Amino acid sequence: MPSLLVINPNSSVSVSENLRLTITPPPGTTLKFYTAPPNAPKEISGKETLIQSEEAALPDILEQRLLDKYDGFLVACYSDHPLVALLAQHTDKPVLGIMQATLLYSYANARVRRLFVLTSTSGWLPLLDEAITKFAGSGQFPFEKFQKSRALDVLVLDLSDASEFSKITERVSAFLREYASDNIDCVLLGCAGMAGLDKKLHAEFPHIVFIDSVKAGVEFLVSLTRLGH
Repeated sequence: MPSLLVINPNSSVSVSENLRLTITPPPGTTLKFYTAPPNAPKEISGKETLIQSEEAALPDILEQRLLDKYDGFLVACYSDHPLVALLAQHTDKPVLGIMQATLLYSYANARVRRLFVLTSTSGWLPLLDEAITKFAGSGQFPFEKFQKSRALDVLVLDLSDASEFSKITERVSAFLREYASDNIDCVLLGCAGMAGLDKKLHAEFPHIVFIDSVKAGVEFLVSLTRLGH
């Protein structure tokens, strides 16, 4: 029975608790949730806080010997987070980031025609599009599959707040109108704080599949553990 550790690399317990409440373990799998220590940023908003979160979380994870206790590790920050590669240097068990999981999904699912990443705040946009370009491996943004990422301009800690949902739907509607000629049929929810919004948004926009990045990460990580990573 695979036991997975979902790593929240910021220090906001509320983000981890939302993940705990919204992510259902696949059959035969157990999930545990880790929150970075108090010296990590409360919210990760760009390169500086990415580095700060890694510098806080990595030594704490190693000190607690968490890599010995689980079969796989999911870094729940939607980015090219340095913690993914650094953890992989310390274990032969599978380590995956939630962004990479959704990008794998987008290329593995032949039914997905075109999509974009929906993130929290605008500061993420260049970083995400750069990471998508890197993942595609072509040196150029893969417009044949993606459109440029878009931001809700809602803080991470507010994404699960029910009072923000009307603003979120308004923004998503505007983005879909903007991309009306692009045959968008899928949106990648580009923030761990959006966990649980996939079904709610699909109810508002039934012609669009919304992919919860943490759910996707858990499913791919289970597969890696069963394939012998």
